[in-house]
Amino acid sequence: MEKAAIYNVRKRGLAVLSCALFLMVAPLASSTAATEDWVVKRVSGIVYFVAPGVEAYRVKAGMVFEKGLTIGTRAGARALITRGGETIAVGPNTTFALSKYRSDGINTTLLQRKGTIEVDVQKRQRPHFTVETPFFAAVVKGTRFEVNVASEQAQVSVERGIVGVEDFSSGDRVDLTAGQNATSAPSRDVGLSVGGRTKPTVQPGPKRAPVFETPAFKNLPANAAANAKSAGNGKSNANGNAGKGNSDSGGNGHGNAGGNGNGNAGGNGNAGGNGNGNGNAGGNGNGNGNSGGNGNGNGKNR
Repeated sequence: MEKAAIYNVRKRGLAVLSCALFLMVAPLASSTAATEDWVVKRVSGIVYFVAPGVEAYRVKAGMVFEKGLTIGTRAGARALITRGGETIAVGPNTTFALSKYRSDGINTTLLQRKGTIEVDVQKRQRPHFTVETPFFAAVVKGTRFEVNVASEQAQVSVERGIVGVEDFSSGDRVDLTAGQNATSAPSRDVGLSVGGRTKPTVQPGPKRAPVFETPAFKNLPANAAANAKSAGNGKSNANGNAGKGNSDSGGNGHGNAGGNGNGNAGGNGNAGGNGNGNGNAGGNGNGNGNSGGNGNGNGKNR
């Protein structure tokens, strides 16, 4: 009898211990799933990663798209980035960063300089995925949508779900549903231009600047970093900006990312990448780079 009682006590003790261990491990497992990384699933053509103080390097399948990195695709190149069942399809001649300070295991913010991305994210109870462009921010709960950024305008088109669009130059706000789109081209016309199967209703809202440094556009509020440089990059010397770099630059590399050459010292870089001078899209360096690469910038992603 005594031995049987001891056995039963030990058995119950092991059961309690097992239950306690499960309760301890379960939150860790769910936490791990919530912080799952964005991983490169497929790559075709020339695709590179670049970051402040990091030499640009070629992207391969299986690599983690870490916070603070900028990804760039050359002409004809494509990439597919996944996190669980969520995807980011990257088109040719596209440059964007995974924000270092606005992304975590739950929220994701992309800073898109140029090109085309198609996003398919899971539905959640609150907004958790944002794409910031130089012209507007697209905030979603769960949807499939496409964002295209050109030299002086950006457009978002929704295939499924709801996307809230916030226009920087006018403060216009609109919720887009399947089959609807919105375009912002502040240099041509202030305010959102909307369309689709049915026309969405645009509401007024406060103006604001992009969260990362962008080229100067007519009617577009400039962020603090851009204002600090005032009047543009024309006054800068061959060594780059008077300051030590710009915040929210979208990710700067060291060298000529993707094979770009050096440009004119003291000039401005063009969209998607910079050479060695004051660039805009992708970072700052000391000259004019061409599309698809970054120079010796010191900016930071946010």
